[in-house]
Amino acid sequence: MRLRDITTAQRALLAAVSKKISRRLEASFTDPAELDGPKAAIHLNERGKRLVLEMPETLLIEATSNTAARELFRVRVKAKRDRMLFREPPAPLPKKIEPAQQPGFFGRPGGAGRPPSRGRR
Repeated sequence: MRLRDITTAQRALLAAVSKKISRRLEASFTDPAELDGPKAAIHLNERGKRLVLEMPETLLIEATSNTAARELFRVRVKAKRDRMLFREPPAPLPKKIEPAQQPGFFGRPGGAGRPPSRGRR
């Protein structure tokens, strides 16, 4: 779907849906560069993260008049936004962890609980 083919009702729909999702979410239609089939390109921007979302043209046209289609449109935009902002989990811990020394054992036989001596004084 070309940028010039997008109506003011569709632009108002995108603005209303994006403001309901988040006050900081900036959403706008962009010209589709390499999209397959009849799809509209929506540019999402929030907290320094950017993403281009592909939306089927039929859903966009139907969402301006149908409540169920509007809800589906909102769910798709929100799901993409959530994935865009999701932080990756930390790296897993290594599988081979060496056991810790027993508390109070300093490496001498019979020396449990005592610090190592420096010899006779």
